[in-house]
Amino acid sequence: MERQTALAEAIDTVADKAKYDRCAKKLLSFKAIDAWILKTCVKEFSLFSVDYISEHCMSGKVEISEHAVHQDELNKGQKINSDEQVTKMNSESSSINEGTVYYDVRFNAIAPENGEPITLIINLEIQTDDKPGYELVTRGTYYCARMISEQHGTVFTGDHYEKIQKVYSIWICPSTPDCRKNGMFRYHTIEEPVFGDAYVKKEDYDLMEVIILNLGEPDNEADCGILNLLNTLFSPTVLPDEKKKVLSEKYNIAMTAELESEVQRMCNLSTAIENKGVDKGVDLMAKLMKILLAEKRYSDAERASDDAEYRDQLLKEYKLVG
Repeated sequence: MERQTALAEAIDTVADKAKYDRCAKKLLSFKAIDAWILKTCVKEFSLFSVDYISEHCMSGKVEISEHAVHQDELNKGQKINSDEQVTKMNSESSSINEGTVYYDVRFNAIAPENGEPITLIINLEIQTDDKPGYELVTRGTYYCARMISEQHGTVFTGDHYEKIQKVYSIWICPSTPDCRKNGMFRYHTIEEPVFGDAYVKKEDYDLMEVIILNLGEPDNEADCGILNLLNTLFSPTVLPDEKKKVLSEKYNIAMTAELESEVQRMCNLSTAIENKGVDKGVDLMAKLMKILLAEKRYSDAERASDDAEYRDQLLKEYKLVG
């Protein structure tokens, strides 16, 4: 009976975690929130107001789990036809994309500069496990490299590498140990002259940045404004009405009906997940589910709950059994 209870809780948590993940991505797609992230994290916007960024620098579409990360994997809603050309797929026929890894949130931002404005590619990732067996900066660097390499043939052709657009991969970690809470870390390319004088302009090599935001508790004021905003937004303890009040009064974020609905849903899901106490499970199935959720392998988690043979395969893959 204990094993069945742990299994049932793990399966329920899969559903809640998947919903939480989708809700978190949705919240990160609101331009009013993205503008605050750009203001603090993206140095090209540091001198501009949040209102200006929101109104003038983010006119394009915000993609939520649409753009595939890995090379040769299809974006959501695409398929290969008989002529090996990428075409639009019927939204109901998505099995070809099963297992594909997508950027959580991705959009273009136009940064005002002296002369011609520059386009930046921004990727936002919500990561509930900040130590999933590797350092997040390593994965973030890979995401940046992919966003640069795929520009060939679209942003630039041939040898026109001077047209490469700078990319940012920003990782938001709501659940971190006390020793890492309320931290912001930037990883980027710098020039280190060994011999001779520097002659290359910074914009010619400073083409990618990974930023890690480790959130903390909302009642512990951080030294960084964006951390305080996100601490409140993703907190499982702050009530919905209080979240809305803080976002509206402190950060001047207009509470539209859609944003209010997502904030409420986030609070409900946080409570549901916390009440299930998934971290207390010691059952192998619960451990496996926790790993799969951290890696966002939701389809594998659902299949493992019904397919014993596949579940055993995954248990061996993660060395949870001999």
